[in-house]
Amino acid sequence: MVNSHGIRYIRLKQVFNRALDQSISKLQSWDKVSSCFPQYVNSKQGAINVANCQRQLTEFWTELCQREFKEIMEERNVEQKLNELDELILEAKERYTDRDQDEVNKGPAIDELSSKELVECHLYSQRMHAIHEIDERLAKVNEMNDQLAQELKDLETQVEVEKNEIGKMYDEYLGSHTDQPVNVLLVQSLNDMVLELKENY
Repeated sequence: MVNSHGIRYIRLKQVFNRALDQSISKLQSWDKVSSCFPQYVNSKQGAINVANCQRQLTEFWTELCQREFKEIMEERNVEQKLNELDELILEAKERYTDRDQDEVNKGPAIDELSSKELVECHLYSQRMHAIHEIDERLAKVNEMNDQLAQELKDLETQVEVEKNEIGKMYDEYLGSHTDQPVNVLLVQSLNDMVLELKENY
């Protein structure tokens, strides 16, 4: 932060002073003030009284405007913000100047950009930031999809192994070569289970 007044704060005060001068110029015009009291100023004492009132009113108005301007500047911390803006622009100019000449020739200096171009640059930066965030989220989603796909593949492999084991058990214990008595209900139930597995997988 700069300790002295920045150029933008100085210019703001200059604009205020010009506006104040224009405002009190009408009060300082004797012709305009005296025209409001044409008969009263005809006397010497009347003219002196009006002149004193004019001076006091001008001083009061000037002091009032200056005090309100100062209060607004302090309340909103205008000087510090303008000085920080001066520093940011100065730093941007210095960074831009330090670039290679080829980079410099690619675009205008920041102080040559119009207000519209500055806004577009800001919006472009915001869009690039948003795109970067979207890319990061998309990468996370793709990673999750890959994990789910691998888990599904592992599950399919496990189901296939279990199907083969059930088939072996069926052939070993309930196949046509067994000599043991067959439980018809158990055979039918196992048959139904195997058929269901084959249909589903």
